[in-house]
Amino acid sequence: MVSDEFFGLVRSWLTIHLPRSRQLSPHTIRSYKTALNALLDYLRQSQHLALAEVSFEVINRSTITAFLTWLLDSQHLGASSANQRLAAIKSFLSYCAGEDPALVSIWLEVTQIKPARTPTRAPDGLSMPAVDALIRAPGQDTSRGRRDTTLILLTFDAAARIQEILDLTPADIDTTTGAARVTLTGKGRKSRTVPLMDKTARHLDQYLSEFHPSTTDTAGKLFFTVRAGRRHQMSQDNISYLLNKHATAARQQCSELPEKIHAHQLRHARAMQMLRAGVPLPHIKEFLGHANIATTSVYASADNRMVREAIQKAGSATPDLARLWTGGDDLMLQLAGLK
Repeated sequence: MVSDEFFGLVRSWLTIHLPRSRQLSPHTIRSYKTALNALLDYLRQSQHLALAEVSFEVINRSTITAFLTWLLDSQHLGASSANQRLAAIKSFLSYCAGEDPALVSIWLEVTQIKPARTPTRAPDGLSMPAVDALIRAPGQDTSRGRRDTTLILLTFDAAARIQEILDLTPADIDTTTGAARVTLTGKGRKSRTVPLMDKTARHLDQYLSEFHPSTTDTAGKLFFTVRAGRRHQMSQDNISYLLNKHATAARQQCSELPEKIHAHQLRHARAMQMLRAGVPLPHIKEFLGHANIATTSVYASADNRMVREAIQKAGSATPDLARLWTGGDDLMLQLAGLK
């Protein structure tokens, strides 16, 4: 029999608690929904449970631990993505415990599960020659080329997350010369305003006059696609497609572009550029909208690693030092103080 309590709490969590009480963005709510659907898929595939058999009786520490392992081993998710699913399940069970005290024990059990270990990786930012080639690739001869140039340039200049770009409206843009800026709405609906280069502002002015000619058109999405004569918000897949299409062309001019790119690499590239220009980490943290400076510190570690690699590479052409420890075994032992 279907557990009315389980699915009833799922519905109230997704449709009332998250959007109204916590005021989370639709994007964040979709990620929580994805986590719950993944759990249901696991219960169907590995536990052979029909939806009608899913209830809180099958949710425990053992089940969720196995679910995390399934995400990593069978679904081939990275540790970070699997941990996001785990965090969403814990958040759901925390809500359930608040609604029904009888579920507190389940929630406390699951909170003891440790996230999967995530390897520390350097951000895979594009080099500046690669960024420049990518920005130039769409060209200025067509309206779509001008749109794509503006989108890529703005994503880089503002170091924006892709969803932050997709959610922009013309009202979020100020192209005043010498004081251009964009207001981004990031995770947790937190807004931040970041400055823009005058070059970016000029491209935005041109884009707005062409794609948003009406001065009253300030509420619609800044970037959009047109289907059946109607405007639709761009999707992340749209952005991924156009970036890789232009990267293919740009690769003819710059071999530093990887075979496959994603929008976050532009954000990483901007952060690394700022770091090398001497911008303090706390300022970069605010620019990127990070909640914790430890997240921003990854760029400093990456920069140090790149410097070391460059030094090693430069040193590869340096002649080897003359060997000190030469001669017969007896002599070497004597020199080492072993005889």
